[in-house]
Amino acid sequence: MSNSSTHPRESSNPSNTIDPNESIGSGDSDLHTQNMVAEEAGSLSWGLSEIPMHVGSAMIRPEDRGKIRAVALESAENQARHQMAMLRRQAEALMEEARRIEERLLLSVQIFQADVNFTPVVGQVYHLYQRANGTKFLSLIGPKQWGSRASSLEHLGTFKHLADSTWEPV
Repeated sequence: MSNSSTHPRESSNPSNTIDPNESIGSGDSDLHTQNMVAEEAGSLSWGLSEIPMHVGSAMIRPEDRGKIRAVALESAENQARHQMAMLRRQAEALMEEARRIEERLLLSVQIFQADVNFTPVVGQVYHLYQRANGTKFLSLIGPKQWGSRASSLEHLGTFKHLADSTWEPV
């Protein structure tokens, strides 16, 4: 291997120093020149600098890792709070639905303990009454249809028979 350099830049400057007055050129030769500068400085950065080399270079800012962590943690906490609030609302809605189901079940028990002399049809409306002797019964006849007998009956409510064999107030 010969000590003579074949690169034009190196051959025009035998001392291997950079002449600040020498024109660097343009295009591909600029990149090659930057590589040479990096090699001469003892760096293996392939012409990439840690600092901007000209006005058009990308801005390089040091990262504040503490700030990045704080922002990420705050975001995670906000997301967790939002999800917990949503789960609370869903749990409250489920509890309310459970209360309504329990009320329908208790009402169904009360109606099925009454005298029922027919088979209730799903979707139909029925009336629950209590006689003077305390017995309860289910009827198709509404409170205004009883006429003079209505005085001996207490109307406890009007209910619709549902497909799941429960009842709901109308």
